Amino acid sequence: MRELVWAVIGVLFGLRAVLQAQRDVIRLRATGETFGSGRVTEFSLIIPLVATASSALWWIAANQFAEDLTVFSFGVLISVGIRLMLIDIDTHLLPSGIVYRAIAIAVPLLTLAAVTDSTGSIVTMFVGAVIMWFLMKTLEVLSRGDLGGGDVRLGLLLGLYTGWLSLEHLAVAVVTAFAAAGLFALLLIVLRRAGRRTHIAFGPFLIAGALFAVLR
Repeated sequence: MRELVWAVIGVLFGLRAVLQAQRDVIRLRATGETFGSGRVTEFSLIIPLVATASSALWWIAANQFAEDLTVFSFGVLISVGIRLMLIDIDTHLLPSGIVYRAIAIAVPLLTLAAVTDSTGSIVTMFVGAVIMWFLMKTLEVLSRGDLGGGDVRLGLLLGLYTGWLSLEHLAVAVVTAFAAAGLFALLLIVLRRAGRRTHIAFGPFLIAGALFAVLR
């Protein structure tokens, strides 16, 4: 019964995330500063698909964590992650305001969750955020702009969540993200849908890697 309740909550948060993403994409395109031309948020079935996926992820979180505060804390990651995924796919942007607000919500939630749930650690949460930020910042410099500042900011958020569990979870998230992105890029090249200079939104892979790491 508990898992079903969280699954229903997941549907509501999923609906909110996709509707917000649709508005965000329209707003960002109006500024003329977008770098992608995806149309995922305009797909006719995107709302029920996202709502279903969100419900499933919240249900998994409810099975993964015994404490309800922990489930809600990671539910925030799921919802914000879905919103950012959709935005990044369509615009190749990760709005700093959304990421920073998510961090402002995540820090107190995860801190309180660590008090009642021995699964998490406040120390490794902050260490994970620093490590993830430093890694992404280093890659941004080395890539000479191929990796954007939005991915660096996103690293802070994802580092908090994966680090809260352990640094091993952080490592799994990073390896999964890069492996999935590499395979996707290779597939596009093989299918002749992309070239060596084609830019691919990396945010969705970072988010998917983090969700895989914390919910596996």
